Amino acid sequence: SPSSEPIVRGGLVIDRERFRVLRDGEEVRLTPKEFELLIYLAQHPGRVLTHRVILKAIWGPHAAGQPEHLRVLIGSLRKKIEANPSAPRYILTEPWVGYRFADV
Repeated sequence: SPSSEPIVRGGLVIDRERFRVLRDGEEVRLTPKEFELLIYLAQHPGRVLTHRVILKAIWGPHAAGQPEHLRVLIGSLRKKIEANPSAPRYILTEPWVGYRFADV
């Protein structure tokens, strides 16, 4: 089924069946929340996702007003999947709005 197919974006391979992520062929160890966030973003390449939408998707409706959760998680995820976290090529920030997974 499509949901079990790995998601391939640029140098990233996200294997949903095995909970594994490869970056340029090397395994990256993510926490369950980081993995969930990465899948959510990678499933919508090129689309701007608002803080509120992402928070609800990952933490549920009560989290919509807590963007700091998301900032921290994005930061830790970037450290693991981006070659240069301060100049990310996968997870892009849309100032004041949210985040966008690059259409790579």
